[in-house]
Amino acid sequence: MSKTIFLGIDGMDPKIAEQLMSAGQLPNFERLAARGHYSQLATINPPQSPVVWSTIATGLAPSGHGIYDFIHRDPATYKPYLSLHRIEHGRYVNPVQGETFWEKCAAKGIGSTLLKWPMGFPPRPFPGQMLAGLGAPDLRGMLGTYTCYTSAPEKMERDAKGRIVPVPGSAQSVQTDITGPFTVGLTGRKATTIPLNIQLDANSVTCRIGRQSFTLAPGQWSPWLTIVFDIGFFRTVKGICRFYLSGLHPEFSLYMTPVNVAFDSSEFPISHPADYAVELADAIGPFSTLGLAEDTNAVNDGALDEDGFISLCDGIMAERESMFLYELSRFREGLLACVFDTTDRIQHIFWRMHDTGHPMHDPALAESYNDVIPRYYRWMDRILGVVLDRAPDAALICCSDHGFCSFRRSVQVNDWLLREGFLALKPGAKLCEGLFEEIDWSRSQAYAAGLNSIYLNLRGREKEGILNESELPALKSKLAARLASLYDRGRPVVCRVHDAELLKGDNPHAAAGGPDLVVGFAEGYRASWQTAIGGITGGEIIEDNLKKWSGDHCCDASLVPGVLFTNAPTTGYMSSVNEIGNMLAELTQR
Repeated sequence: MSKTIFLGIDGMDPKIAEQLMSAGQLPNFERLAARGHYSQLATINPPQSPVVWSTIATGLAPSGHGIYDFIHRDPATYKPYLSLHRIEHGRYVNPVQGETFWEKCAAKGIGSTLLKWPMGFPPRPFPGQMLAGLGAPDLRGMLGTYTCYTSAPEKMERDAKGRIVPVPGSAQSVQTDITGPFTVGLTGRKATTIPLNIQLDANSVTCRIGRQSFTLAPGQWSPWLTIVFDIGFFRTVKGICRFYLSGLHPEFSLYMTPVNVAFDSSEFPISHPADYAVELADAIGPFSTLGLAEDTNAVNDGALDEDGFISLCDGIMAERESMFLYELSRFREGLLACVFDTTDRIQHIFWRMHDTGHPMHDPALAESYNDVIPRYYRWMDRILGVVLDRAPDAALICCSDHGFCSFRRSVQVNDWLLREGFLALKPGAKLCEGLFEEIDWSRSQAYAAGLNSIYLNLRGREKEGILNESELPALKSKLAARLASLYDRGRPVVCRVHDAELLKGDNPHAAAGGPDLVVGFAEGYRASWQTAIGGITGGEIIEDNLKKWSGDHCCDASLVPGVLFTNAPTTGYMSSVNEIGNMLAELTQR
């Protein structure tokens, strides 16, 4: 039986990769290209990670696998919701439709091991092993909610995505708590808590959680800690977390990761078989189980500085490398796949260091951090070198889901729809904080949710739809033309508007529920965070992006191709992410 190894490198950009190869900094990628094939890899619209990885897994377009955007909307309520996982009848179910390449291999009697596979939560049963990646929630069922205990809460972002706990500046002992999963009781829904005691001295802090204690100096991480929450009715839920002391003077700041799901969790099936995560932890030590473990929210909000974020990412990258090398050491046949996604998160935060035209570019910071992104590319090159040396007889595919470009300017799409007369607010309303709560649907034709999606208010589909199906083609053309004429500082904001119906093509598996239009933004532009959740700000349509999240790929797919390196024959395969899964299945079955 053949051996196939797949390395997924989220966000690996061909421009950066080619520059580093030219400079001799990626010798193993050059070695693989010389032995086989290298090309840029066309991605799909919209080029968002959950969408593209679902396409890689199934070979299907978004209309086939049913993942259209990071955020979908419920037409019965208009409410946005995360596409990364789904609950039916009180249980998590995998949201990706269609047969995956590892399921195709299983049908032929071929086993697979997949590590941190995006959109793999919860893993569907198959004769193999999987640890879920992107989409695996924290213990509260969310993407990841950090906590920051700080004496300077006013320095956190006003719309911080984590829990900010004020600590008196002169305190030497602080009694606070850690929040856990929600419970529902006679008094309603509330979060469980466990006590946390923090003792501060001149040079360190000592934290106590029950019988566990640890001491940290500034810039140090705690080990992974197991914590147990009482959720009532004689039941407990176990999670894991780590702490990082950002600083003591002049301001105290202690960061706590989101509480990750424990390796042996039955409520959150993060692996298949259920004990596979436990086996990995026994083999390599504890590791983050969260799908989005690199906490970009924390660095955006000021709960972690650049050095703290890098040290967090280094730890996650090292965990991923360890579990991959553990599996590589015992890999004999079939398929071994591992996705490394720290490259993506690092580029989201540190792109401003390279883009001198970004509003958040700081020359002094850029000088200090100009090697951060290349260092992670070199790290991946070293891992690739191990694979080439240890598994010379394996078919090897190494690819990314998309590349990267700058995110300089933020576009309030719903504000634009309001201004152009396609969307209406309720009488007296001036803005909408989110969830479309202030929208007058009786006068609204179109609305934006997610990062690239526009929906039309269709009668019989949307709860309060006003448009007949016959009106859609003309309205789509009108919207596309108006968006094409949207300019900012003399530059087009939109590269192309895609009719989602045409993107389906002749796909017999086309699923319902997707957007009507997919907006392919021009380089430097992206939908705003408020747009994603159904918000209207009442301010400028286009604004500077003043967040550290400065690089992105939610533009037109033509602007952010990925990369493909392989020693396998590529004859019969197009250089597109749609073909990767089919290629993996065929190679493994040879």
